Amino acid sequence: MRLVLNLLVISLVLGSLQSCVSKKKFDDLTKQKEATDQALAETQEQLSSLQDEKSALEAEFASEKDRMNGEISSIRSDLQSTQSQVAQVQEELNMTKEELDGLKAEINGIFSTYTESGLSMEEKNGKLVVMTKVPVSFKSGSYRLTSDEKDALMELAETLKGNENLKILVEGHTDDDGVKASASYSDNWELGYLRAKMVVKELIKNGVSPSQVAAVTYGETMPAASNDDEDGKAQNRRTEVVPNIDLTPLMKKNN
Repeated sequence: MRLVLNLLVISLVLGSLQSCVSKKKFDDLTKQKEATDQALAETQEQLSSLQDEKSALEAEFASEKDRMNGEISSIRSDLQSTQSQVAQVQEELNMTKEELDGLKAEINGIFSTYTESGLSMEEKNGKLVVMTKVPVSFKSGSYRLTSDEKDALMELAETLKGNENLKILVEGHTDDDGVKASASYSDNWELGYLRAKMVVKELIKNGVSPSQVAAVTYGETMPAASNDDEDGKAQNRRTEVVPNIDLTPLMKKNN
């Protein structure tokens, strides 16, 4: 009987232990499930957010693509228009040799009436230059005019005063010698301008309208001769008078 009671006690104890183990395992599984459900909910929320961002980016990309396509279309249209304008201008500039010769003859004809006043026209380096009886040249580093040069400019002034539509550019040139430290100018560019300016001032002094004359400088960049010897340098220290003619009417006429 006592043995039976002991067995009964042992059975009750084992049953109690089994019940405790099963409840603990159930609680653990419940916690794991809750954690898994929470992680799943967070993942679904992130996925939904990513899908929203993806949709927004797709919409933005489509809008940007439409804008870029519009700009490309506009650029192509502008390019075609520019190419058409360039082709038109090129066609207008493509004059035949006969037309160019005729244009040159008309320009020479404009100045042919001035030869009696001591002027002549020469073509130098592809441009027409007004020549006076006395060429205007200068000593090294100088921009002063001689008395003979002033007399020649006086004759040119009389021609200009009698023809108000005749306009000229006075170009100043130098040799390639360096500028002395004691010089009143900073470089050959400025020296060339002072030479051209001196001629312009002399013409205005003799009654020429300032609207008919302008001074420009090329410094040493356009030599008329080699700077290797003194004779060449002397030729480069000069001013040249160039007719300032509006060729548009003549070009339209020849076209």
